[in-house]
Amino acid sequence: MAEDNPDCLTQNDLELRAWMLAWYDHAVSVGFVRPPFTLSDATAERLEGYFKVGLTPVEGAEAFFGIVH
Repeated sequence: MAEDNPDCLTQNDLELRAWMLAWYDHAVSVGFVRPPFTLSDATAERLEGYFKVGLTPVEGAEAFFGIVH
């Protein structure tokens, strides 16, 4: 698959992948999730939305796991 080959990914795809890895690292470090964590398609789409609007990985984790007011 093209998505498994970093040579076939666009710059945006590479940045999104790095963002999601940083999001995951933060989510684990603060106890939001514990490994192993399976990323569903719906979760990936939601996180991609956070990335597209310019949230940092920390902000994305807070938004994803935080309490809705």
